[in-house]
Order: sequence, then structure tokens, then C-alpha cells
Amino acid sequence: MAFRFLGSYADAEDAVQDVWLRWHQTDISSLKDPTGWLIRVCSNLCLDVLKSARRRRENYVGQWLPEPWVNPFLREGEDRLVDQAYLSQAYLVMLDELSPHERIALVLHDVFDWDHAAIAETLGNRPNTTRQILFRARRKMEGVTPERDNIEDGEKARMPAFRLQGAEDKKPLTATDLTGFVEALQSGQADRIAAFLAPDVTLQGDGGGKATTNINTLFGADRIARFFAGIWRKNLVNAGLTVVETGAENWLLFSIGGVVDTALTVSLARDGIKRVFLHRNPDKLAHFNALPVNKLD
Repeated sequence: MAFRFLGSYADAEDAVQDVWLRWHQTDISSLKDPTGWLIRVCSNLCLDVLKSARRRRENYVGQWLPEPWVNPFLREGEDRLVDQAYLSQAYLVMLDELSPHERIALVLHDVFDWDHAAIAETLGNRPNTTRQILFRARRKMEGVTPERDNIEDGEKARMPAFRLQGAEDKKPLTATDLTGFVEALQSGQADRIAAFLAPDVTLQGDGGGKATTNINTLFGADRIARFFAGIWRKNLVNAGLTVVETGAENWLLFSIGGVVDTALTVSLARDGIKRVFLHRNPDKLAHFNALPVNKLD
């Protein structure tokens, strides 16, 4: 929950630690709804973090992207208990466009199914105010619709990275779907790469000032294809490549010397790849490096 609110492992871990401390300082027997109490405390702590995070990111070099959702420590059985909805990179990026109150309200309503009265109590306002906050949040998020496939025969639901309203293809981007795009990237030929991109595709990169990437968002299939052809020749031609499914989406991992150097995920529309997210900040790639070795072969 804290990660959905904040998009940062470090900030989420700090928030959970603070919740734990408050929990142990509270007379638990006096709580009528311990779970609700935990969610409300965590929500308010994350609200304060979100307010300060905007100021901190003003000094961030280049674009700031939420950290990729990766949890290598969950066993398979536990992993099924973690709802992967609303954890894709595209959705977290759109959440980051919301105000702190809008983000908290939307996550509580859509992910945890809280009603307006419960959210209002958490945010310290009235139910009608909460409705207005949710309305504004949904207007900003218009066009982004996380989908949940039904879980059958014990299989985990798969989440699409991103879907535009009206898109006909509701399936997530699978490892198999990535084959052609990967081959185009490995060719280093801009025309082959462009064939997989939607005309209005965008690319956002996050290097954090610690690795080179695009400072500003890139627009258009031709420009982005030439960008990929250029960085492939310069940086990734000898890199190892692995496709890793995190539960929320699939990532292309490029490793050099056994260490993940670059991570890339995309979202689809009817006419091709619509959005590309490129991570090169080593601090945000650390969780990929913590995956079991066999996943990085």
C-alpha cells in the first residue's frame, strides 16, 4: 500500500516503520477496527511524505520516474496475496501527476474499496469534498484503465502496463509479444524499431544524474527509434538481455558484468507501443539485481 502511495521503496519502508512504531505505542485492545486504523495511519504518513517529495524532486537531475515494482522476497504463495493491480509503471507515473490528497483518495477508493465517508475521515474532510477530490483525480487519470483478468485454475491475474480508452487489445504485454521488439532493438536499425512504435509514442527516461539518458520526454516514432538505435550502438550492443515478469508488467533488463545497467518497459495501444519507460539510475535498479540469479541468466 505504501509503495502505491509513494512510488519509492525507501519512502515506503520508512512509512511502514513509522506505522509499526505507532502500532506498538497504541492500546490495540481499544481499536474497533485495527486494519482500518493501520490503513488510516499509513495513509496520513504517506500524505506528509508526498507533500515533501514534490519539493525534493525539484532538485532531481532529469525526469523522476517511480521505481519499478519488484519484490524478490515473496514466496510464490505469498505473491498471490499481493494484488498486482495499479502497480504498473504507466499507472504509477500518472498517479504522480495527482495532488497528494487526490492520490491518497484514489488509491483508497479504487484499490482498497473504501467508501467516501471512510476516505473523508482519513483526509480530515467531508464526504462531499472527497467526491470532488475523486472526480478531479479521475479527470486527470482519464484514459488510463487498469484491467483485471479473471483468475482461473489458481493462475495469477495478469495486468496490462497501460491501456488507452477505446483500445481494442486488452491483453498485457507478454514476454512472447516482446520478441519482435527485442530483435528490432538488437538489430540497431531505426526503421525496424519504428515499425513497433505508435506514431505518437513517448519515451521517458530516468538516470538521476548517475547515468546518461534523455533529460526530457521524447516524442514520435522516428525520433525514439533513432534514439534507441544510437544508445544500442554506444551502450548496449554487448549487454546481456533478460525479460523479467514482475507481476505488474514485463521488463527488459540489460546487464553488463552481471549487473543490471538498463531496465525498459512499454505500454501498448492499438497502433503499437504507446509509452516507453527507461530506467538507468542504479539506485532504482537495485531491486532487479536482488532477483534470484537464474532470472538474470
